[in-house]
Amino acid sequence: MTAITKPAPKPSHRRNDDDSEVTVVSSVDSPKPKRELFVAKLASNVSTKVTDYARSRRLERQGFLPLAPGRLKVRHRILPRTVIGISLMLLCIGLGAAFSGAGFYAYYDNRLAENEEEVARFVDGFDRQFTEASGALDELRSESITQIRRELVPLGEFVTDQNGVVSLPQTAGDSVYLLSSSNEAGEKVLGAAFAVAQLDGGTALLTSYSNVAASVTTPSPDIVLTKGDTEITANLWAWDEDYDIALITVSEAIPTLPLADPSTQLATVGGRVFAVSGYGGQGATASPGVLLDLSAQGLQHTAAMGSMFVGGPLLNSQGLVVGVASLNYNPLNIDTGDVRHAPDVQAVCERILSCADDLTEEPIAPVAEADETEGEDEDVLLDESAPDEAESGVTESGEDGSDEN
Repeated sequence: MTAITKPAPKPSHRRNDDDSEVTVVSSVDSPKPKRELFVAKLASNVSTKVTDYARSRRLERQGFLPLAPGRLKVRHRILPRTVIGISLMLLCIGLGAAFSGAGFYAYYDNRLAENEEEVARFVDGFDRQFTEASGALDELRSESITQIRRELVPLGEFVTDQNGVVSLPQTAGDSVYLLSSSNEAGEKVLGAAFAVAQLDGGTALLTSYSNVAASVTTPSPDIVLTKGDTEITANLWAWDEDYDIALITVSEAIPTLPLADPSTQLATVGGRVFAVSGYGGQGATASPGVLLDLSAQGLQHTAAMGSMFVGGPLLNSQGLVVGVASLNYNPLNIDTGDVRHAPDVQAVCERILSCADDLTEEPIAPVAEADETEGEDEDVLLDESAPDEAESGVTESGEDGSDEN
């Protein structure tokens, strides 16, 4: 009988962890190595279990809780699991938050302080700049207004002239009449006269003595006042040849012109004056000029005049009478060129009229009113201080030839 022999086991090769090759002889037929391996593996597992158990017991004694295999993650290994560890972690977090809050507070408080300082500097600077700018603007405004007014002076004079030329004939035209008479040679004389006072239902008018010079003797020419189609015969009442002024009366009531008081006359010096005649489309004509001077000799002005302006009023821009227009009044007896002299209101009041203190409210107070208080019956406008009264032979009762006219 032939014996069957088992083949010898073939060696197998494997590599260790250190890459060294180890030859392992398979011993399939040998049961002893399997038991040894099983025992070794069992012993290793038991050792691992014991070690893990001892480690878990030790951790439990330290306060750690056992974790399930599914909870064994990285965060469970980093974060504390004990009460002390969690408390310490919370303490650290609180301290960190506190220090972070303090740092942020300090940072933003510093930024706030810096911003407040910048705002304060801006406000202070703005107030100063605003004040300086306002002052500069006010100064520039004042300079501009002054310059504009300086530039408007010629235009203002033109506007004043235009207003006076247009408005004064309308306001004063009813009181200014065209006067016609004759001189000693029988030649016709044209001039102007204007109403200044009411007298017994009639009116007293001022004019130039040169217009009625022929009427101071007997027989005398008629004195006729004309306004449009209306003609009024006037009578010579009083005169002053030196000042070239005369007073005539009519029986009709005519609106009177207010006289300027001395302060108003003085304030008019350097301003515009207007010589007014009783002829024109509006019933009168105004010629503008400048009042150059006011003195004891009267007025000096530059208003252009013709013969029909002689005896008319010199008005300021408010329409107040400051003088009587004249071509013959020349107290200095010299050639003054285009500058004219004129008797002022003060001379009129001193020579042939009795004037009130406030001429704007009550321009003329006839002397007859004062005479009536003394028991006299006659009405008088002639000033007793006028030296020409005796020379003319004019009486209060109007017995001479001029009154008969």
